[in-house]
Formats: sequence, structure tokens, C-alpha cells
Amino acid sequence: MPSEPFDFKSGELQLEGRLHAGTGSVVAVVLHPHPQYGGDMDNHVVVACCDALAHEGVTSLRFNFRGAGRSEGTYDEGRGEGDDALAAMKAMRSVHPAKDLLLVGYSFGAMIAASVADDSLAGLVLVSPPTAMAPVPTFPLGLRVFAATGDRDPVSPSANVSGIESGTTKVSVFAGVDHGWLPGIDDLVTELTGFARTLMPTVG
Repeated sequence: MPSEPFDFKSGELQLEGRLHAGTGSVVAVVLHPHPQYGGDMDNHVVVACCDALAHEGVTSLRFNFRGAGRSEGTYDEGRGEGDDALAAMKAMRSVHPAKDLLLVGYSFGAMIAASVADDSLAGLVLVSPPTAMAPVPTFPLGLRVFAATGDRDPVSPSANVSGIESGTTKVSVFAGVDHGWLPGIDDLVTELTGFARTLMPTVG
């Protein structure tokens, strides 16, 4: 799917982003993996999620956290990156004020997404949250959540991720999948887009 540049400010920092345009009633912000381990907005899982969401009509923003790619600043151990995520959400809401917002994060990005999630979101998606390193941050009760990991992922153990399942949090564990989602990415985006469709208003 085509994308276009979408840069925005996080405080005094200019952040680099790209927008995948859709025509539906939901917009999304997608957060990338850990920048100190090579994660950026061009990560294959991040791009696949944005492309799949755009195909379903969801306008999706991926961007580089501070210090990654052309984004200004330096890595801030998750604190500043949380501010960057909030700035991205604000930027999307300023452009699409009437649309519902979905927040998606992969690995490190999933932990940031959970940490900044609030009950104004339409939904939250946590892909491979690195629960071997730390528990998933607390997110609002009642928020609609989809979490996914693989049964061969030592960074995001399925037993840990399954522990957050609830009446409003669905957890999917994919057989034969590790932290890189190769293979498994096609099945992931199928479930992701299915979750996104549940956030859209029913017509008729």
C-alpha cells in the first residue's frame, strides 16, 4: 500500500513518520520495536500491520521514536518514547478529529502502547509484548484489547501474555511463531484486521 511522509512534533523534537491512508471511520498509530536493537518504523511487522489496516480502510501512522531514523533526539529508556506515542496520537486526532483511534505496538512498542493507553481509545493491540523482561503495563479496565504472541517466542512467553486475557482482552497464541513473525505474519495481520473491523460501526 502507498504511504506518504507525515512528520510531527513531540515537544521540541521533530519526528519522522509515514501515513498509510484509508477511508474508514478508524485511524491507528503503530509503534515500532526497541530502537537500540534495530527497531524502527520500517520494521517488517510494523509495515505489514499498517498496510493491512489501510487495506481495511484504517488510516495508519507509523513513525520513528526519538533518535531513530531521521527523528530528532536520543533514546530515553521509554519515558520520552511514551511522550512520542502521545504526540503521534494527538497528531492523528488533530487531522481526523471525528474518527476513533486504535493504538498498536510491537515488542518494545507494545509496552509503550500499554503504558500510554487510556479509555479514549477505541482499541489497543499488543504484538509480542516483551513480558520476559517486564510485565505488561496496566491499561484501563474495559478497554478492548487484542494481544498476540508465538508459542516459540522467548521474549514474549505465551504463558505470560495469556495471563492478561479477560472479558475485554483477547489473546491469540500462534503455533510455530517466534519474536520475528517469520513465519506467522500473515496470520497475525488477518487477526489484527478482524479486530479492527469490530471497532467499526455496523452499516444497515
